[in-house]
Amino acid sequence: MFITYYIICVIYCFYQLFKNLDKRYDGSVTSQSPELDTIMVIVMAWILAPIDVALTWIRWVKEAEEARIRQNKFEIDMSDFRNEETHIY
Repeated sequence: MFITYYIICVIYCFYQLFKNLDKRYDGSVTSQSPELDTIMVIVMAWILAPIDVALTWIRWVKEAEEARIRQNKFEIDMSDFRNEETHIY
């Protein structure tokens, strides 16, 4: 059971690590080393994957809440436009 959990975490971490490989490691002198990140994933994948999933979920919830607030901010109440005296049926 723990081995399965560890393998799933390693696969998830490697996917996240190599998804944006070109952006992170451009080959310049000051760029980081993907080999060191790989060692870190092997050692700490069991804790990195759940933290990344939790932070991603929190970010999604925050963005959804901000979108809901923006949508409600610009919602028009149609009852304000109804004027019985000037409305012709």
